[in-house]
Amino acid sequence: MKLTIDGKPVTAREGETVLDCALRHDISIPHLCTHPDLPAFGACRLCVVEIDGLKGLPSSCTTPAAEGMVVRTDTPELNDLRRGTLELIMLEHPSACLVCDKRELCEKYRPAADKAGCTTGCHTCNNKAVCEVRQLSESLGLSELPVAPFYRAMPVETSDPFIDRDLNLCILCGRCVRICKAQHGSATIDFIARGGETRIGPAFGRSLVEAGCRFCGSCVDVCPTGCLADRFSKWYGAADSAVETTCTLCDAACAIRVHSAGGRCVRVRPVDTAVPICVLGRFATVPLLRAAGRLRAPRVRHGDALREVGWDAALAAAAEKLSAHTGERFAIVCDGSATLEDRHVFRAFAEDVMKSGHFIVAEPDARGVATVDLPAGVTAAVVTGDFFDPAQLDALEALIVLDCLGSDASERADVVFPAAVLSEIDGTCVDCGGTPRPLHKACEPPGEARPDWRTVAALARAMGAEGFDFESAEAVARAAGVGPAALWVERDEAPPAALDPRKRRTHFRGHRLAETVPALEHLPVGDEGLES
Repeated sequence: MKLTIDGKPVTAREGETVLDCALRHDISIPHLCTHPDLPAFGACRLCVVEIDGLKGLPSSCTTPAAEGMVVRTDTPELNDLRRGTLELIMLEHPSACLVCDKRELCEKYRPAADKAGCTTGCHTCNNKAVCEVRQLSESLGLSELPVAPFYRAMPVETSDPFIDRDLNLCILCGRCVRICKAQHGSATIDFIARGGETRIGPAFGRSLVEAGCRFCGSCVDVCPTGCLADRFSKWYGAADSAVETTCTLCDAACAIRVHSAGGRCVRVRPVDTAVPICVLGRFATVPLLRAAGRLRAPRVRHGDALREVGWDAALAAAAEKLSAHTGERFAIVCDGSATLEDRHVFRAFAEDVMKSGHFIVAEPDARGVATVDLPAGVTAAVVTGDFFDPAQLDALEALIVLDCLGSDASERADVVFPAAVLSEIDGTCVDCGGTPRPLHKACEPPGEARPDWRTVAALARAMGAEGFDFESAEAVARAAGVGPAALWVERDEAPPAALDPRKRRTHFRGHRLAETVPALEHLPVGDEGLES
């Protein structure tokens, strides 16, 4: 169907609203309560337009586009009305910075927000760089408020894992309530009380954990003001790049968009924002990648101590240790999180370099726990995690560990190599249905950490082997015959752990995730119940 918006002939799709049609044709209409992942709501009244033949000023987000419509979105009357509406919305929002005549100078010399317990203005707001209210105030020319704003001085709620709630910033747009209902069928949070006492939160004063929050983070993603914030990531500011990749914290293989700043991961979002991801992918990825305990440099044992050395020295030490344990005395062990590229190089190393048939993949259980009993006679091992009990570790004469975090295995190792993991690597993983899924490097690993396949290939070369001169994960994939892989974007439903965090994995590469991400301790696991 054809219509005209601001004098521009456009074509609308079946079922499209005036707002959807305008935005698709790069015609901007101010809006706040609506969101691409939510049905039309029509509450904020900022998207009102003039339509020939219709009385009043209908909201464009709830008005279906129709054949022959003539729509005006940018008139002085409309902008005055929108500005007045925004002024009223701002009366209980810390808005002094939005109308301050020193704002331009302040922004020039103080571009980043100051860290503060409570937000009293843009200068102390963690959401400053991406705030939708700031963008609206600028586009509408907001310069003053009709009456002095009222600051509610409510304490920031920090008792729940992962999410901070500063209700002083809430403008009651309802996005968080509606996204929870849309994605989970019922809302953990809702509008509470009436009139000037209205707020959003769980019923009966409960915490988010007590109310059964899934901690998928969708409410944080749709919040336009920073009222809801990712506690770990909120002060990192705006990202300068985003890469779509696959989460490998479990075999659900969710498609995620990893945002980074200066090469460091700062936040994670689902690629398909209409389908939630689990608490691990959403909130555990960043603290895991940026953990203080990450291994950053190779280490070689000298007596009772492990000391940092250069890569060449570490490879030489590992090669010397393994050279006396060829044949069935050697095993190389990884778990199911290893990429197909890793596995190809591991198998080739075991068979071609060490002349052993012991390439072992320890498949994790439903909690991600992977354990291995080494074959009889094995005296040396290369491992990519903590998969053995102490007795097995002590029985080994040579132990080489490739890992991202310290463990019992790395403490007993002869040589330790730091590993790049998750969104720090390229490669191919396999989901729970056996379908290949791609990994794309989205951020830099810490220190000198490298992908596992690259470390083992370098170790093979240090032992004089040929055929391990791979330049990239793509080169390994070609040698391994790995076929094309596609992100799992279109899903019929969210993975089980996104709908019920009790079903999440608790371990990654043999490490208990809660030891690195302590907030996970607050969420139930297994049979411990969440309220429905």
